Amino acid sequence: MTDKTIRVSEKTWRKLRARKRGDESFEAVIERELEDDDPLAGFGAWSDTTIDESVSEIKEEIDEDFDAEP
Repeated sequence: MTDKTIRVSEKTWRKLRARKRGDESFEAVIERELEDDDPLAGFGAWSDTTIDESVSEIKEEIDEDFDAEP
């Protein structure tokens, strides 16, 4: 397999560098980050509710937390 060179911004390079483990190469980081063929895997945790319902539930929980006596 031949190697390819890609250009990334300084910001992207820093994000990749932050994800490195030990002496892991950037290629290994990218491969690990792209392991899942489905980029939406894990989404849909609230698929049985509407977004409005979910947001309302979370807002109510936050409001209750702030209204609670310390």
